[in-house]
Amino acid sequence: MRYFYILLAISILSTSKVAATTNTSVGIVPIKMQSNTYEIGYQLGDIAYQTINIITPKGYQFDESSLPAKGKGAANMELRNATWHKHNIGNSSQHVIQLEWQIFRVMQETRSYSLKPLDLKFRPKIASQKALTVHVNAARVLVSSVLPTSMDEAHIKPRLDAMPQPRNTGPIVLTLCLAVVGFLLSMLYFAWHFDWLPARLTALFVEPKPFRKAYREIKHLKKEVKGNVDTSAQLTKAMCVLRRACDASAGTTLSLERIGLLFANNGKYAAKRAEIESFYAESERTFFAGNSSSYTLFQLSQLSRQLMKLETGS
Repeated sequence: MRYFYILLAISILSTSKVAATTNTSVGIVPIKMQSNTYEIGYQLGDIAYQTINIITPKGYQFDESSLPAKGKGAANMELRNATWHKHNIGNSSQHVIQLEWQIFRVMQETRSYSLKPLDLKFRPKIASQKALTVHVNAARVLVSSVLPTSMDEAHIKPRLDAMPQPRNTGPIVLTLCLAVVGFLLSMLYFAWHFDWLPARLTALFVEPKPFRKAYREIKHLKKEVKGNVDTSAQLTKAMCVLRRACDASAGTTLSLERIGLLFANNGKYAAKRAEIESFYAESERTFFAGNSSSYTLFQLSQLSRQLMKLETGS
């Protein structure tokens, strides 16, 4: 029985010791440090950015005096700017320190350069606590040179120009020629359609049709008008020109009574039958009764142009 009480006492003491050890470890916050730097792709004058994350127990403030002086050394890379901030997470504080290192000097060859090692200090708010010092190893960055890596004759001699690769331009030239020919033919067609071509030029290829010829002559009469007043002689001449075109299209001499012969032989003019009959009635009153015409050169030009379009089927 005595041995039983001794074992019970020893187990109770062991349990108390384990509980005390566990409670003590809860209040300890481990210090963690992480440094990030982009290591490649730098040239003279570039800036390398270093971000340092440090976790300390809550209540510690970063001591900025532990940073190196800005740009006051003669090293290849000097500190240009530094910013920091912190935020609390539970019973710990996260410190984020961002450093900008500028590259001031490089060698003739591409090589890596070391940033400065850091011993960052953190002050406690409570005077009884000790200050913390976190060591940050020097990061390295790869910097290219501004001079050729080798100054021998092979490197300082200018290289020959790179010749362009041969290309088969035959299809491109053919397509361009066909496009130019198509464009010229289109322009020629539109010029003929709207009667922009000189009469002497078109006469070399084909005899102008009656209403096209009449339209050209009436248009020429319009250019001879002085002011905005059409003379009776010009109107009479324009009427004669248009009647001759109707006679040539019908193949016989027409009058108001024989106007039906024009539509019998050329049904395409039936769409303008009322205008043609009105024109013939007006022209006969002008020619035989001596009445003044109510037509103008513009109206006769428009009528001849409309008949020209029917003539060409456009």
